[in-house]
Amino acid sequence: MDDWKLTVKESGPLLDPAFDAEAEMFAAAEAAVEDAAGMIAARVRARTPEGASGGLRGAIAAEVRGKSLDTLRGRIAASLPYAAAVEQGRPPGGFPPWRPGSPLFRWVSQKFGSGETARISFLVARKIARRGTRGAHMFRDGFQESLPLIAARFQALGAEIARRLGG
Repeated sequence: MDDWKLTVKESGPLLDPAFDAEAEMFAAAEAAVEDAAGMIAARVRARTPEGASGGLRGAIAAEVRGKSLDTLRGRIAASLPYAAAVEQGRPPGGFPPWRPGSPLFRWVSQKFGSGETARISFLVARKIARRGTRGAHMFRDGFQESLPLIAARFQALGAEIARRLGG
């Protein structure tokens, strides 16, 4: 019987005992989630009504949380309390807050710069109470517009993970 010897000359990250495949996959996935959240936030901002100050656009931010592939999540939110009313609209009924210190009062003051801010705020609030407001749906529509881009980014993620793992 003949003796034979097999020598493997392949190398790559997966064969390196110091290589942390899970950390590599997490880094790639985290970058993809950051990209996706940024894409959505940009489209939401573009759809957000400017209002009197443009403050709502500036209050929309994307963040990524999670320390593992299981918990990794992206979140797009606005830090201003009236963001939900702008997104969803407001049905008729009941006066919205309109006195000094309310978002409506500040909006009227910025929009009209009038000495009659309280009177105008009351009139706007009365109209909102009677007719309601239409929602801008900037979050909903911005997300929908982003879906093809997000899908492409996550398809690229598969190739990126394969490359990082040496495949």
